[in-house]
Amino acid sequence: MKLKVALLQIDTTTKEEVLSKVEALVSDIRADIYVLPELFTTGYKDPHRKAEPLEGETVSFLRDLAAKRGVAFVFSFARLGDDGKVRNTALVIDRDGSIASYYDKAHLFLPLGEGEMFVPGERIEPFAAFGGVKAGLQICYDLRFPEAFRKLSLEGAVLVFVPAQWPLERIDVWRALLVARASENGIFVVGLNRVGEERGVIYGGNSAVVSPAGEVLVNLGRREGIGVVEIDTDEVGKVRSKINVLADRRPELY
Repeated sequence: MKLKVALLQIDTTTKEEVLSKVEALVSDIRADIYVLPELFTTGYKDPHRKAEPLEGETVSFLRDLAAKRGVAFVFSFARLGDDGKVRNTALVIDRDGSIASYYDKAHLFLPLGEGEMFVPGERIEPFAAFGGVKAGLQICYDLRFPEAFRKLSLEGAVLVFVPAQWPLERIDVWRALLVARASENGIFVVGLNRVGEERGVIYGGNSAVVSPAGEVLVNLGRREGIGVVEIDTDEVGKVRSKINVLADRRPELY
């Protein structure tokens, strides 16, 4: 299946500014799926206090926009659960405005204090959306854990989205891991990193789409920017017909 993916590499300023910017970009740029950064309406500026439930303003706004435009969104936000606890949650809103899936960040980045901000997620599993494509969600620091991407791939995901807030000082690692996770599993990986500065940290952008063969199809550099690329999920099968890493594994040795 062919899907046009738009990378909206923006700064996470205020909720009002970001939502207004997203609405304008969706009007100007045609795509099937619009991908936004991790914690895209709050950043790490007190996300615990600004957390919202699934029925809150941010999700409701994007669900309405998705249904109106017939487009999908992938993003991460600070989610307030029914239990009163806050999680760093990646959400997929499908083209009819429905919530297709959500994922709570499993690997919290303790040097940034995420352990005090969020409760870690307890499940990693693929979902079906966008007309039947099987995909997965990971968030930022999760990119350093190949086991999660392998699990998603073995369970049928051909596309994994990674909203992130990855600092500029480690941006070479970000680029390398996006290529590694895609090529070692024969899947598409879409990494959307923020830009801007917050609490003394400069964020590095370099949002990218990587093919199942490890080819970087688009990279947005360090500034705010938009990138649109069409992917064909049938390429996963074509790549694996030549180099099928999943089939060649020997888990009994690992």
